Amino acid sequence: MTRENYHTIRYGNKDGEIKFGHIDDRNNLFAFLARSGAHSKHYIAMSSTGESHLKYGTVCRSPGSFQIKAGDNVPNGVPGIYFEAVSGDVVIKSSGRIRIEGENINLKATGGDGKNGVIDLSANEKIIMDAQSISISSKVSTKIFSENTANIIGKGILNIYGGLIDAADGATSLKGSKSANGNPYRNEEQNK
Repeated sequence: MTRENYHTIRYGNKDGEIKFGHIDDRNNLFAFLARSGAHSKHYIAMSSTGESHLKYGTVCRSPGSFQIKAGDNVPNGVPGIYFEAVSGDVVIKSSGRIRIEGENINLKATGGDGKNGVIDLSANEKIIMDAQSISISSKVSTKIFSENTANIIGKGILNIYGGLIDAADGATSLKGSKSANGNPYRNEEQNK
């Protein structure tokens, strides 16, 4: 059923328009619409109806760059820009690069229910970390795995500590390990 609104109000000229009670071509009602007259994809809209993600939502659309600059008078420790999704996800997507710059950057996942609380970094080419110092700490386990080559290089000093250290290479499956009995890298005959 095509929606009708008999109370729509429009003010505008060739440069732009504002509308109250606008109905778009998908039959959605917008309480407020401000649009440029130069480009149809340049607008700010506040919706009243639509699918769950659109109803009572605000849409900002611009064919040029979308810029936000704020916080000139905000004291230290107070957010200059604050985004919060009360429910749902936050998605930042780009066909180019995404850059996050700051004096300090904190990434924190707070799930803690056994399924959530995960930070997942995935790249189809490389993950590069470069710093004066890198610390990795875990409470249960740490695993470094490579399908091909793994290098650990300490140009000055390389320290490896462990309560019990078991090291094995490919030849261990044939000749056996010189470490403790029951080495998982030995073949079944050698473990008997």
